[in-house]
Order: sequence, then structure tokens, then C-alpha cells
Amino acid sequence: MTDPGHPDESSLHRTRSAQRALEGYRERRRERRGEDTYFGSSALLRAAVEQGLSVEDIDSRRSSIIDAARAEGLPLDLAELLYDVAWDEGLDPAIGFELVRTGLGVAPPPGGAVTAAEAPSTDMYLPPWMFPATPPDDVLRERMLRVSFRRLRSFLEAEEDVDQAFRRFASEPDVGHYGY
Repeated sequence: MTDPGHPDESSLHRTRSAQRALEGYRERRRERRGEDTYFGSSALLRAAVEQGLSVEDIDSRRSSIIDAARAEGLPLDLAELLYDVAWDEGLDPAIGFELVRTGLGVAPPPGGAVTAAEAPSTDMYLPPWMFPATPPDDVLRERMLRVSFRRLRSFLEAEEDVDQAFRRFASEPDVGHYGY
């Protein structure tokens, strides 16, 4: 049993991962000078498209995020899926990439078609996203991405402080390092 005044190690690890995702996103914005990065909302990106951002600019942005994901070692199908799901769920795809890169997300549904342990031990030197979702199923992967992105977007919309939104997301009871 943990002391309510002191968070457990898992909670601290999730909070650090959320902070790394936010810092990575901010660094990506600095590198791109914020020209086409709309913090927390693809609705703002869509509004910019309606006001004249060209299809080439959108394709260029999609390619740059997918290329960055590939450079980090994500498989191409996961990189493309995370971009498309983030866009569909109204989250800036650059934030989606950073979240997937840290491996932090909402748990897969309990009682799935797997008999493996719920929290298998993993090699601490490999990033969490290298471990497949349980079970390694494209539908489950997409569901985990959708639920994770939707929940993070809801916190970003509700909170004035972006750091607090990421901390709230990380402190949710069903959020952890599950891999995608």
C-alpha cells in the first residue's frame, strides 16, 4: 500500500513520460518555428487549411511527422496510423507522435484474447513502443490510439495549463506504458 502523500513509482514514471512527450512536442515546435503546428487541436489546423494552407503544406507536414517517427524506429504502419488517428480524433498529430514515442497510453481492454501476463517484465533499455500491444492486433492498436488521443485532447481542452493537462492524463488509473 502506498502512502497518499507520496506517489508510487509507477505514477512518477507515467508523469515523467507525459512530461517527456510535452517537452518533445515543444522542441518539435521550436524546430519548425511553430509555422504549422497547432497546439493540441487539429481543428485549428483544419481552420488554417480552410483559410488557405495548401494541400502540399499538409502533405509536407504529414511526411515530416511520419519521417520523424520512422527515424525514431516506429514501423511505417504505426507512424501512418498514429497520424491519421490523431487527425480524426482532433489532436495535433505531432502530439500524438510524442505520446506514442513515450509508450504512454490508455490500457487495452481487460479480458482480451490473450493469456499473457498483464504487466510482463520488459527490457528497461528498449523504448516502450517497441513492445507490441497485447494482443498484437491492428484493431486493438487503433482502439488504444483513439482512446488515448481522445482522452488527452479532452484534458487539453479542459485545462488552461498544458502541463497540468498532461499530468492529469498521466495520473488516470488506466493510463500506463502498454506499447502500441
